[in-house]
Amino acid sequence: MRKKTKILAISSPGGHWIQLNKICNQLEDRFDVVYATPGAQYKSSTQQAKRKVYAITDASADSKLNLIPVTLQLLSILIRERPNTIISTGAAPGVMAVLLCKFLPIKTIWIDSIANVKVLSRSGKMVKKHANLVITQWEELSDEKTIFYRGSVL
Repeated sequence: MRKKTKILAISSPGGHWIQLNKICNQLEDRFDVVYATPGAQYKSSTQQAKRKVYAITDASADSKLNLIPVTLQLLSILIRERPNTIISTGAAPGVMAVLLCKFLPIKTIWIDSIANVKVLSRSGKMVKKHANLVITQWEELSDEKTIFYRGSVL
């Protein structure tokens, strides 16, 4: 039996997490999906669905010092899980994961939040040169060279 490709799905809590789940629910039959999120409440609620969810520290532009522990936690998860690909819908934890994967043989997919209608999110702008694939949920934001439109999640 062939081993399933492993995906590490990472997002901030709230809307990012909701969008990530809408995407990854479709992938769970074909791939081994592991999750990481600062939303500790999601860990207990998703255990019933037999998902592996890592609770990580939250970080943002307002809590830059938290980037240190979240980066170390993500590095530990990457080493432990050895995913083939990471998928992130944002924000700071996803950025840190994409930047870490620049130095590892792990493909990265960034799906920018549907909330960003007129411009790519701050996080999306940070990762667009580093992620293997950047997807926007608004056709007007796509240039089909570095930022791609493939529909919206919601």
